[in-house]
Amino acid sequence: MTTNAGDLALDFVVPRYGQSVVGGAETLCRMFAVHLTRAGARVRVLTTCAVDHFMWADALPPGITIEEGVEVHRYPVGPRNHDQWSALHAEIARGQRVDYADELLWMANSVWAQGILDAVGGSQAGDWTIAMPYLFGTTFWTVVARPTRSIVFPCLHDEAHARARVVRTALASSRGLFFNSTGERDLARTIIGSLPTRCGDISACPVIGVGYEERPIPSTDEVRAFTSRHGLTPGYLLYAGRREIGKGVPDLYRAYRAYRQATDRPRPLVLVGSGELPVPDDLIPHVVDLGFVDHTDMAVAYAGAFLLVHPSRMESLGLVLLEAWLAGTPVLVTAHSPVLVEHCTASGGGLWWANPAEFAEAVLMLEESPNTHDHLAIAGREYVMERFRWAAVGEHLIDSIAALA
Repeated sequence: MTTNAGDLALDFVVPRYGQSVVGGAETLCRMFAVHLTRAGARVRVLTTCAVDHFMWADALPPGITIEEGVEVHRYPVGPRNHDQWSALHAEIARGQRVDYADELLWMANSVWAQGILDAVGGSQAGDWTIAMPYLFGTTFWTVVARPTRSIVFPCLHDEAHARARVVRTALASSRGLFFNSTGERDLARTIIGSLPTRCGDISACPVIGVGYEERPIPSTDEVRAFTSRHGLTPGYLLYAGRREIGKGVPDLYRAYRAYRQATDRPRPLVLVGSGELPVPDDLIPHVVDLGFVDHTDMAVAYAGAFLLVHPSRMESLGLVLLEAWLAGTPVLVTAHSPVLVEHCTASGGGLWWANPAEFAEAVLMLEESPNTHDHLAIAGREYVMERFRWAAVGEHLIDSIAALA
């Protein structure tokens, strides 16, 4: 690396943390923290004791633990009025005019922790505080507490909350904005607009992405063992992520229904992840819910799939795409996510659908053309190995941090 990682002391701030936490920003934070610790940087993760991202109740004990070599500091969630937060959150989501005082009240009742704020402002604070994602009080109040030494990975989505004035002000006030993709950076430029930023021209802010070490595609025996254990046959359609309206899961159910109606031999839909959104009654016999699958088994789950299907419009990177490609599986994504379509276009590793009929058509086409299916898989894996190697991504991240000094 051009800059020595051992010269950096970094505090990562994230609302929840751990290998069992399902969430793109939380996973990204963990990957950065682990990699930079191994590279020699002094890394602390400052987070809450919460696990559930709806109620934010303390679930883990406060204190310091070492997880995958990383020093993790957990603090009790600060006082908050969930009902007040929920009402304001819904008003903002509907595009209603909320005055600045109420926006501050919305953020005050988001998840936060006094211990995190004490740590980022204390004598043991790192050279830089890196907070993610934008939507939560943990990030907002960290920037308020230490704007000149805060770097934000906003993990922006094209949603009303990102356009709240308190959010725009916090992003503009941070010393650095680092992005997961060019699509996310373009969105940030649109959202922040002409607001002056401490970090300069948003177009010049670095796109970091994420990094992976090269690893073999899981073997046929590993796939058979995994599918047998779960009562599956290789070749299912796979959704990996939170089961929420915001992640486009109802769109996926509608698309999957159209696919089932278009063929006599439909593949089952396998769900991996968490969430309370129910499967429609007519699809229950054809949907297999595996719940949480640990990271060591996820590569095999991807490898056993015919396709990873990703319906989320609100993505800043799309970790599951990269992981599916690493496992040798092509992807089918919503046409309504510029970030996901950009990955598919750049890689040649996936297709996209705009409506249920196109979803069905894409799956059936790949079923009828195994060569096309295999070509997409190979192209996707090559894309990840060329664009997302840790050696290059890690160097870019550390140099980008050093450039802010």
